[in-house]
Amino acid sequence: MDPLAPPSSDAARRPPAPGRLELLRTFLNSVDLESGDDEFSSPEQLATWLRVRGLLSRGAALAPSDLSAAITFRETLRDVLEANAGHAVAAGAFARLDRIAAGVPLRVQIGTPPRLEPEEAAGIEPAIGRLLAIIYESVTQGTWQRLKVCRSDTCRWAFYDSSRNRSGAWCTMAICGNRMKGRTFRRRRPSRASAN
Repeated sequence: MDPLAPPSSDAARRPPAPGRLELLRTFLNSVDLESGDDEFSSPEQLATWLRVRGLLSRGAALAPSDLSAAITFRETLRDVLEANAGHAVAAGAFARLDRIAAGVPLRVQIGTPPRLEPEEAAGIEPAIGRLLAIIYESVTQGTWQRLKVCRSDTCRWAFYDSSRNRSGAWCTMAICGNRMKGRTFRRRRPSRASAN
């Protein structure tokens, strides 16, 4: 991760993902689904967020259609990550991600190590391309399967599962894990009215 990039706002929930995968995790967590707070509420806010993290060049301007494309990409990725957590994936999520990726021209940049880089273009495509390159990099490094979304349907926060047996299910046990276990307990426990 770039040391100049701002830290993730959710550092207390779980340890960061390794390398550039943390940037992708932070992108996914740019919206809090429980509160509705979204760091991408305008094309200008999205552009600033991407620029600060080195995903968008300084002079690039984004349009409302770029904002829509970024949010679609983010939520499609969140749906795809359900597979890493062993959950059912929303119908068409992989096909949507394939269509998004097909619209972004990527090239191999020869170096140590070689990596994928987007062709420079106007709009959101270079930023999406850089995030897609991070996915490819994490797949080749064997870290992709550990990037998951919280099992809680109201949370769906992206987290890196650093557990030894890769069994992490919640963004944090102290919040979502306890909440879900409490709900399960209350469902299984006979109600007091039926006990009398």
